[in-house]
Amino acid sequence: MSDELSQGHIVYLGDLGSFRVSLSSEGFDLEEDVSSNAIKDSKILFRPGKRFRDLLKTLEFKKVD
Repeated sequence: MSDELSQGHIVYLGDLGSFRVSLSSEGFDLEEDVSSNAIKDSKILFRPGKRFRDLLKTLEFKKVD
């Protein structure tokens, strides 16, 4: 999984969901000003599959004392 993510691929795990890498960077006006030094943060994002997303729609929350 880590090999696929490091190559920029999305990893699909069937009904469980998928993982992908996300980057944050500085913005530049000119392409020649862009380099890997512009990347400020990276993270792995998880997107749950349909079954889990549907589960979240049915949850009820109660305040506990």
